[in-house]
Amino acid sequence: MQFEYKAFHIDYRTRPASDGHHVARARITRGARSDEDRVQTHDSGDIDSFVDEADAISCAKAWVIEWCNENWK
Repeated sequence: MQFEYKAFHIDYRTRPASDGHHVARARITRGARSDEDRVQTHDSGDIDSFVDEADAISCAKAWVIEWCNENWK
């Protein structure tokens, strides 16, 4: 799933784990603000694992919003 939040482009999703769980993940991209800046990307890695995919999606979205709020300047 993708959306824009503050100055960030958000892509959050789940990946299947070998035990049948769903692992929450997110990628955050911030575009260049000037010609001197470059695009910055932050990959969450595995955030947490859930039996229910909807719980993993909710976790990933909440994590990414918190990360953006803490890192937005």
